[in-house]
Amino acid sequence: MAGLSVVVVKTLPNGEIDMKDIIEKCEKYKDNLSCIMITYPSTYGVFEPAVRELCETIHSYGGQVYLDGANMNAMVGLCKPGKFGADVSHLNLHKTFCIPHGGGGPGVGPIGVKSHL
Repeated sequence: MAGLSVVVVKTLPNGEIDMKDIIEKCEKYKDNLSCIMITYPSTYGVFEPAVRELCETIHSYGGQVYLDGANMNAMVGLCKPGKFGADVSHLNLHKTFCIPHGGGGPGVGPIGVKSHL
């Protein structure tokens, strides 16, 4: 993985991302911070209230944010993923349109990428 390692971020008891842990890990790994991948809504079904803050924090340490658009059905009318601040996002069709998980790959679907990439 290009000399990088995966670092797991803590969650709070209610399933939200622990922003204190994010900041501590950003500071600890600031010289090698590459990116973060978040699933939205999370695997726990949490609509992360700090998603914008998380993106801003990662960017302030020079990292990029990859957003796994886990289930667009859950997001329609409730949030605007394009406003979160992620750099790359994909729409997971296997959940949104009931396509089998292996039907083209688990991340099959459109991928949005910001112009700087």
